Amino acid sequence: MGGDRIEVSPDGKKVTAYTNDSVETKAAVERAAGISISADFNTVVLNGATIERAADGHLVISAPGTVVTRPGPANDSAARSSPEIGAVESCGEHKGEIYGGILPSDNKPIWFSAAPKLMDHYAAAAWAQEQGGSLPTRTQGDYLTTLKGKGGAFTEIFNRGYSFPAGSVWLAEPGPSNRSFAWCQRLSDGDQDYYHRCYELPVLSVRR
Repeated sequence: MGGDRIEVSPDGKKVTAYTNDSVETKAAVERAAGISISADFNTVVLNGATIERAADGHLVISAPGTVVTRPGPANDSAARSSPEIGAVESCGEHKGEIYGGILPSDNKPIWFSAAPKLMDHYAAAAWAQEQGGSLPTRTQGDYLTTLKGKGGAFTEIFNRGYSFPAGSVWLAEPGPSNRSFAWCQRLSDGDQDYYHRCYELPVLSVRR
């Protein structure tokens, strides 16, 4: 919105404003879900939260939950550019996570976190949820394969060879015939198969 960036959670209960101007908060007015933009582009309604640009330039935000303000980017192209694929975020909401670029299926950024140890599928799903994310879906696993050779933190993740279980990671979906099994992916070549959920494998969490 102008030179500012506004992020609204899917339920509208958290709004994060990246701006160097002041921010005024107001009690939320019930709005329908979805997005609408005023003709002058000074008012945006997204997921039930309303963001307005006041006459003096400051933002007025009405949301049913919390409003967080963070410094806006400097007015230069370097500050606005995305991090390198494989870079570990050093600050912000995704601090400590590995930037994985833009997922083609929905054109949105994706971040990964690597668990400190091998886990069975039950513990892996719980750990990923604790990180605020989930295990990769099979589609996200296919995309993960394209990140091989991108460098950064992905070098270590992919440098595990063909061995099982060290060279595989759990995926989110259960096996096709028995819920005691779940899909996993071999990192070296992207091959996907399913194994008993009690096996301990490396774990990656995905956050969007």
